[in-house]
Order: sequence, then C-alpha cells, then structure tokens
Amino acid sequence: MAEQEKSLEMSELVADIQKAGESELVVEFEYPYSPGVYFQLAFASRYMLRRLGDGAREQFFNTRTRQSEERLNTRKFDQATSRELIRGWRGLTYGVIKKIVPGLTLDIPDSTEIPFDDKVAYELQDKSLDFQVWVTQTAMNPENFAKIGEKKKEQYENLS
Repeated sequence: MAEQEKSLEMSELVADIQKAGESELVVEFEYPYSPGVYFQLAFASRYMLRRLGDGAREQFFNTRTRQSEERLNTRKFDQATSRELIRGWRGLTYGVIKKIVPGLTLDIPDSTEIPFDDKVAYELQDKSLDFQVWVTQTAMNPENFAKIGEKKKEQYENLS
C-alpha cells in the first residue's frame, strides 16, 4: 500500500517558517586561516538582525531641524551582533590572535590558549576586517546551517 501524502496546510507551513526563522541555530566552524581553531557561530537570520537593529536604535535631538530623530548606534549594533553571532571558540591562542590583529605586544607565549570572552570576540571583529567578513559570511549563509535542523529533529525523534 502506497504511503498517503499528507495534505499541505498553508497555516502549518507559515507557522513552521516562523518557528524556523525565530529559532537559534549554532554550529561550530573551523577558522580557515588557522587549522585547529573552531568558532561556534549562530545563524544570522533576518529576524535576529532586525531584532538587533531595533535594539540599537536611539533617539537624538537634531539641532538643525529642531526635531527628535532616530538613528542606529553602530557601535551598539556591532557589539550586539558580535555577542549574538560568536558563541564560543576552542583552540584560539594568542599566536592566532596575532595573525588576526597584527601588532599585538603582550609578552606571552603564542601557545597561550585564550578563553572565550564576549569583549575579546567584539574586539577581534572590530579590529580585523578579514575576521569580521569571515564571521558575517559564514553566519549569513543558510547552507552552513541547513543540515543542523534535520540533525536536531532526528536527535529529538531518537529520544523516545
């Protein structure tokens, strides 16, 4: 007996799209310029970026127009984006950070492992365009996160 296809309800599809768009997907990626260094990155969905942008808006008084206006506080947006996208790392050493941000001067061994810290993550993104571009492009590419939803569903189904 052939399997019957489940009929597609548009309301179910819309609800599923909304749920997926608002869900948080985090995947670990190897940093391509330093083998053995891994960053846990969250998918930068439009929903997430809109929420971060809304949170970084502020009111100011424009003395020229004598009107209250709204603008994006780019520093606040960059800090929130860094905090939301970079969720952790492993294998990151001072030597790797020196490659990401040339000119560092601390007198510590290159092999010193750096524990995850939101402020360090922000400064890496803020001071290195290459690193910021890699994080952003990786986090915004849905193909990098497409399989994770299937894996989570499979893991959930295997719990029973």
